[in-house]
Amino acid sequence: MHVSIIDTSILCNIINIPFRNQNYKVVIDELAALQKDKQHTLILPLATIIETGNHIAHIGDGNIRREKAQIMADLIKRTVNDTAPWTYYGKEFEREELLDISNSVVDHALREIGIGDLSIIQVFKKYKETVPAIGTIRIWSLDNHLKSYYEEMPTVKRRRDR
Repeated sequence: MHVSIIDTSILCNIINIPFRNQNYKVVIDELAALQKDKQHTLILPLATIIETGNHIAHIGDGNIRREKAQIMADLIKRTVNDTAPWTYYGKEFEREELLDISNSVVDHALREIGIGDLSIIQVFKKYKETVPAIGTIRIWSLDNHLKSYYEEMPTVKRRRDR
């Protein structure tokens, strides 16, 4: 199984949000390819939904804002009803995970990396630790600091019983 955790930069392109859609065609083409791959799982974290919703809320043109908000509302409904091309991953963080995030907030803020991105990184860590049989896992992002989150997971080979 291969896993891609969807970052806000990707979802903004999928929804085609003005000024946040510079890679629309590339993202849509990759999404189509990933959907065809039965060994690939797409994960949508809560932080990605919230951040994308905030970007939509700040669109200057009210007509476009309404159109993109409706697309977002439909996307959320499809996600909840398991008809979207991805699976929602909204596991709440345990206290220790929030402490892990808090310990790196200042350092990351100085590098212009916000809590939303730290939350997505935490989802990456938690998913790979709790879900068995992952071949590869990555944060699917256009942001360099998140693109670097890619790992090939060692697979355990079982001996055949004779």
